Amino acid sequence: MMNRRNLVNLGLWGSAGTLLSWPALRAATGSGSGSTLRPVLTPFLDPLPLPPSPLAIDWAPNQLPWNDIDPEALTHVDPSQRSGKATFYRIVSEVRKVSFHSQLPKTEIWGYRDGHPSLANTPYSYALGPTYRRPLSNHNAFIGTIVRHVNNLPTLQEHRGFGEPRTSVHQHGGHQPSRFDGYPTDLTRPDGSVDKLTFKHGEHFDYAYPLVDPGFFSDGNHGAHTERAATMWYHDHIIDFTSQNVYRGLAGLFLVHDTPTPDPADPNAQALRVHLRDTDDETNAAEAPYALQLPSGPYDIPLVLQEKSFGLNGELIYDVFNTDGFMGEKYLVNGMVQPYLPVKRRKYRFRFLNGSNSRFYQLFLADKNGRTYPMTQIATEGGLLSRPVVRRNGILLGMAERIEVVIDFRDFKYPEFSELFIENRLLQDDGRGPNGTFERPELAARGTQILKFRLEEEVYDPSRVGIDRGTGLELRPFVKVSAEELGKAPVRTFRFERTNGQWAINGQLAGDLDRVIASPKLGVGEIWRLINKSGGWWHPVHIHHEFARVIKRNGKPPFDGTGPDLGQSLERDGLAKKDTLVLGPNSEVEVFVKFENYKGPFVFHCHNLEHEDHQMMARFDVV
Repeated sequence: MMNRRNLVNLGLWGSAGTLLSWPALRAATGSGSGSTLRPVLTPFLDPLPLPPSPLAIDWAPNQLPWNDIDPEALTHVDPSQRSGKATFYRIVSEVRKVSFHSQLPKTEIWGYRDGHPSLANTPYSYALGPTYRRPLSNHNAFIGTIVRHVNNLPTLQEHRGFGEPRTSVHQHGGHQPSRFDGYPTDLTRPDGSVDKLTFKHGEHFDYAYPLVDPGFFSDGNHGAHTERAATMWYHDHIIDFTSQNVYRGLAGLFLVHDTPTPDPADPNAQALRVHLRDTDDETNAAEAPYALQLPSGPYDIPLVLQEKSFGLNGELIYDVFNTDGFMGEKYLVNGMVQPYLPVKRRKYRFRFLNGSNSRFYQLFLADKNGRTYPMTQIATEGGLLSRPVVRRNGILLGMAERIEVVIDFRDFKYPEFSELFIENRLLQDDGRGPNGTFERPELAARGTQILKFRLEEEVYDPSRVGIDRGTGLELRPFVKVSAEELGKAPVRTFRFERTNGQWAINGQLAGDLDRVIASPKLGVGEIWRLINKSGGWWHPVHIHHEFARVIKRNGKPPFDGTGPDLGQSLERDGLAKKDTLVLGPNSEVEVFVKFENYKGPFVFHCHNLEHEDHQMMARFDVV
C-alpha cells in the first residue's frame, strides 16, 4: 500500500511549489537535466554570516520558566539554585525565507531560531540556527543546560515538498543521557510503553545537556578532564528524513568551552597553574593569562561547510531519488554562497564543520594564484589535540567531522597579499565518495574557492598556540589507552556491507532499531573494529555518546602529524579523540570506546545522510 511516508520518500507528496526535486523539475520544464534553470552567482559578494548566540531565559529560585518541564529533564535542575543555576533556552523550528546570495531571490527553508519571548517579533535572517557558546559544568556547581525545542513546522496535512515536519534533535558530539540524545524514533520499552522522543507541529521536547566530563557522576574525581568537547553541532535526526530535513536547514552550532573556574582535581589545571589565574577557558585570550590563550572572541570563527542547488526563483532543489548521496552545485559557508570575511593581520582560530549531506572536502589555504600555505591544526571534533600540529597543507574532512586550525595572517605581508582563500581540491563525482583512497584521495591542481579572506591592517595579538613546557608546545595533553586496558577489552566487529542494493551490518539488513546489535557495559572499555566491505563506497561512521580513541587504521597506527602530510585525518590515540571515523573503500579502523554515566539506547550510523536515511544505522544499548 502506498502510504504518505512512501509518497514523501518518492517526492510525490504535495506540489512542487517552492521546493523541487530534480524529477519534478524535469517534468515541469521538459529539460533532461534542468541545467538551463540554474542561476549563475558571482562569488565573494556577500559577507560571512555569523549567527548570534541564543538568549538565556531568566528564572528566579524556585520559579522555573515553565511548569510542564519534562520530568527527566527536571532531574538535571536544582530549582533552589543552591547547586548552581541551570540555563534555559527556547528554540523554534519554523518555515522562513533567507538570503543565500545577494543575486538570488530569498529561499524558503526550515530553520531553527531563538524562541526567547523578547524576540517574538524580531525576524531571524540566518540560514543556520543560533550558535551556542556554553561552558562545561564544574566542580563548584552543576550548571546544566535545558533547551526546549518547539516544532512550528507545517502540520502533516499542510506539508508540501520534501522532508518530514516531525522532528528529533541530536546534539552531535554531546555527552548526554539517552533520552536527550535525539533518538531517531519513538521508543517502545520492554513493558510495552512508548517513550515519545519525536514531536510534530505544536509540540515541544525538553532536552537536558549536563555538559559534564565523562565519568563526572561516577568516578569521584569529577570526570575525565581530557574528554572535553569543543565544536559540537545540533541537527534534525528523524528516522528516514534526516538528510532532507538537514538540507532544508535544520542545523546549528553548539560550542563548548572549558569550565569557567579550574577544578582542583584537574591535573591539567594544576600543571598550568604557573600560567593560569582566573579562568580555565581556553578561548579567553585577551583578558586571562590563566588560559591557554588561543585566539578568542571575534578571532574565533566557526565555519559550517554545506552545498545546495537552487532554481532561478531561489527555490531549493533536492533529488529524493538519489540514494548514493546528494551533492549540491553551490558551496556555502555559514549559509551563504561563497562569502568573504575581513580579517586583521593576526592569529585567528577557525572551527570547520562539514555539514554537507555527502560531500567530502580537502581544504587548502591558497592565494589567488593557487599557491598554498600551511595551517596549524589544534583540534578535532573530540576537542583540543594534545599538541598543535603545524604545517598542515590540505586537510581531509568527512561529513560531520570537525577540525580547528589557527592561521596567522601576520605571515602575509602587505602589499603582496590582500586576499587569501579556503579552497576545496578534492575530486568527487558523486555521493559514493571521493576519487582515490582514504590515504591518497585524488586532488585537482586548482579547486573551488569556498571562502575569501580580505586582509586588513596588522593589530596587537596576545594569543598563542599552545604552551611550551620545554619539550614542545602542548594544548590539552592526555594519556593514550594503556596496553593493559586494551588487552582486557572485549572486541566487537561491525562490517558495513552492500547486499542486493541495501545496506547491511554483519550480514543482516541495517536500520532495524528494534534490534540491539551490541550491549556494552557502563564504564567498561571495548575495542570496536569498523570494517568497510561495501566496495568503492566511503562511509563516515558516527558513534553517539562518547569519543573514540583510534588505535589502528588498516592494521597500522594512524597518522599522528609526523612524517609526510598527505592531508589525512589526525586521529591517533594520544593525540586526538574522534566521534566520526571515515571509512574509505575497503578500510578498517580499530577504536577504543568506553561509555560513561548514561545507560540506555544509542545509535551509530553512516553520516552520509542519504546512507543513514536508507538504513545504514544500528542501535546499541549501554547496560
